[in-house]
Amino acid sequence: MYKRNFQPKIENNNLRSIIVLGLFILAFIIIEIRLFSIQVINHPKYEKMANEQHWNQQLLPASRGNIYTSDGHLLVGTEYNYLMYGEPNRIKDKVEFTSKLAEIIATIKATPTSSKEELFSYYYNKYLPSISKDLMWIGLEKTLTPIEKEDIEKNKLAGIGFEESPIRYYPENSLAGHILGFVALNERGDKQGYFGIEGKFNEDLKGRPGRIIQEKDALGNPILAGGYKKDDSLAGRDIVLTINRTVQYLVEKKLKEGVQKYGAVSGTVIVTDPATGEILSMANFPTYSPGDFSIPENEFEPDADYRKTLEKINLAISQTYEPGSVIKPLTIAVGIDSGLMTPETTFEDNGPVWYYEYKIDNWDGKHYGTLNLIQLLQKSNNIGASWVGHQVGAKKLHDYFLDFGIGSLTGIALEGEDSGTIPDLKDWTDIGLANISFGQGMSATPLQVLNAFNSLVNGGYLVEPKIISKVVDNERNLTLDIPTKLVRRVISESTSKTMVEMLEQAASGGEAKYFVFKNYRVAGKTGTAQIPVNGTYDPKKTNATFIGYLPGSKKFSMLVKLEEPHTSTYAAETAVPLWMDIATELIKYYGIPADKDVTQ
Repeated sequence: MYKRNFQPKIENNNLRSIIVLGLFILAFIIIEIRLFSIQVINHPKYEKMANEQHWNQQLLPASRGNIYTSDGHLLVGTEYNYLMYGEPNRIKDKVEFTSKLAEIIATIKATPTSSKEELFSYYYNKYLPSISKDLMWIGLEKTLTPIEKEDIEKNKLAGIGFEESPIRYYPENSLAGHILGFVALNERGDKQGYFGIEGKFNEDLKGRPGRIIQEKDALGNPILAGGYKKDDSLAGRDIVLTINRTVQYLVEKKLKEGVQKYGAVSGTVIVTDPATGEILSMANFPTYSPGDFSIPENEFEPDADYRKTLEKINLAISQTYEPGSVIKPLTIAVGIDSGLMTPETTFEDNGPVWYYEYKIDNWDGKHYGTLNLIQLLQKSNNIGASWVGHQVGAKKLHDYFLDFGIGSLTGIALEGEDSGTIPDLKDWTDIGLANISFGQGMSATPLQVLNAFNSLVNGGYLVEPKIISKVVDNERNLTLDIPTKLVRRVISESTSKTMVEMLEQAASGGEAKYFVFKNYRVAGKTGTAQIPVNGTYDPKKTNATFIGYLPGSKKFSMLVKLEEPHTSTYAAETAVPLWMDIATELIKYYGIPADKDVTQ
C-alpha cells in the first residue's frame, strides 16, 4: 500500500517542475523575441523616438535656386527677410533684456492703429518665456525686413542674432509666368514649387535646409552642458532657360494686343528653333504674376470663372483642342513619305462626300473639280484631305501620327503637360478616318502641334522640346548642359524638303496670301476648327491657328492660336495677321535679311 500511494506523488512533483520550467523557458523566449524586435528589427524606429526625446531641432531654410533667361536676365531670384533669434545663455538679466527688446520692436512696428504701448506688452509677453529658457539658440521673430533688421542692430543689444530667411521675388513681374510656375506652402507648411519650372524642378531648386540641434532631458528642458550642433543650409541649383527675354517680352506684348483686338477668350504663342526644339518664347493671355500665387479654393472647379481659371494654366501645354486644318500637312506628308502620291497627285472635288450617313464638306461650301495636293493646302480642302487619308489607310495614318507625337507627352521639362488624344486604331471608322485627316476627332496641345510641324520642316526629325539650357550647382561648382534630343526620324529628308515647298505655296497662294511678307518666304498653314459643344460643333465658336516658318533663315518657327475670336471666326483674318505682326518684330530683333528669291 505504501509503494502504491508514493509513486503518484513523485509523478505530480515532476509534472509541476516541468510546467514551471516550461513557463520560465517560454517567458525567456518571449523576452528574447521582444528584445530582438526592439534592438534589431525596430531599432531605427526606437532610435528615432529616442532622438526626438533627447534633442530639439530647429530648421534653417535654404536659399532656393534662381531661374535665368538664356541671355542672362534674372526671372526668379531670392530676396532675404530675416529670422531674429536669441541666445538666452548669454543673457544675464533676462527681464531687463526682454523689456529693451520689446521696446525696440514696438517702436519699429508701431502704426496709427497699433500703439507702441500695446505692442510693447504683446512682444514682452511673447519673448520672455523664450528668453527665460536655458538655451543656446531660440527663434524669436520671423520675416523681418532688411530695414527692420538694421534698426534693431543699431541698438547693439547683446544676445540676439539674425539668420537670413529667403523668399521668392520676380524682378520681371509676370514675364514668363506660366513657364515659371510659383512657390507656395504645401499641406505640411513647407515651401514647394507648383507648375512650370518651379514644380518640375522643385527638388533641384529647393536646396537642403540647415538645422540647429540642442540636447534636452526627458522632460523636454534643455541641458545646459548638453550637445549643440549647427549645420548650414545648402542653396538650391540655378536653372537657365532657353527663353530669350526680349523675344518673350515682345511676344507677350503682341499677344495681349491681339487677344484684345480680335476679342478672343484666350491666346497662345510658341516660338521655337525647329532644328533643336529650343523654346525661344512661350506665352499665354490672360496671364498672372507668380508673385501672387494665391489660388481661391474653387479656382480650378468647372463653375469657377473661366477666364480666372485660364490665368493660372499654361495653355500651350495643358489645354488640348481639335487643331483643325493645321493637321492637313501631316496627312499629306504621310501620303508623300509612303510613296503613294506626289504634290501633283490629283483628286476630284465635285461636291460633298458621304461616309455612310455622315457628310464631309469644305469649310466654305465651295467645290473646285480637279485639284492637286498643293491646291488642297491652298484652299484648305476638307474633301481632299479626307481622300488622302483614305488612300493612305487608317493604320498607316494612325502610326505616322503617333510618330509625329500626337497623343503623347512631348517630354518638355514643365509640370502640367497634357498628352492629347488620338483614338485607338480599333475604333477608327470611315468617318473617323476622314475627320482625323483634317484635324477633327482628335485632340492635341498647341506645343504638340508645333512640334509635329517642326518635323515637317527640319529635315524630318521629331525633336523633344527643350526649355532648359543648363542646370548650375554653385555649391559644387558644376554645370550640367542639357543636350538636344532627337526622338526619332518621322519622314525622309526629301519628304521634308517637299513639304516646305508645298507649305510655302500654301501660304503665298492660300488663305494667308493677303498678309504674307513681300520680301520673306513663309511656309505655313492655317487652321480654323469649330469647337465641339454638347456633342455637336458650334459654327460660331472656333479655335483659330496659324503655324509658320521662314525657310530662308530657318531661325524660328511659330504657332499662334486664338480661342473663340469674336471679330472673325477665321484664322486667316485673326491668327494670320497676329503671326505676321509678331514675326515682323522677330525679324527686326534677329536682324534677318530679306530673301532674295522671293516671288509673289
